[in-house]
Amino acid sequence: MQNIEIELPRGAKLAKVEKTIDATLAAVGLQVSLRGTLKKFPGCTHWHAKSPGQSGTLELTLWPQQHRAWISIQSGRAANWITEKLPEIQKYLGNRL
Repeated sequence: MQNIEIELPRGAKLAKVEKTIDATLAAVGLQVSLRGTLKKFPGCTHWHAKSPGQSGTLELTLWPQQHRAWISIQSGRAANWITEKLPEIQKYLGNRL
């Protein structure tokens, strides 16, 4: 599994970060197939994003208690579209956080 940290500004309002992640996924043409939490990171928000009609899943996690966010790519869920969309996602988030 590959984890890519999303740099959060020191004073970032985490509710805004959550909305920005939602907006980013929509802006780059991805669909959210799951939005929930993970036992491993209590209080987090966790997304599964998919590209319509293609296999593969991109995961994002926002963990407010640790002021941390990251993108995960699991080897069994990797796809070419993820590699192609990743720079666009990072740029979009970087410009809005």
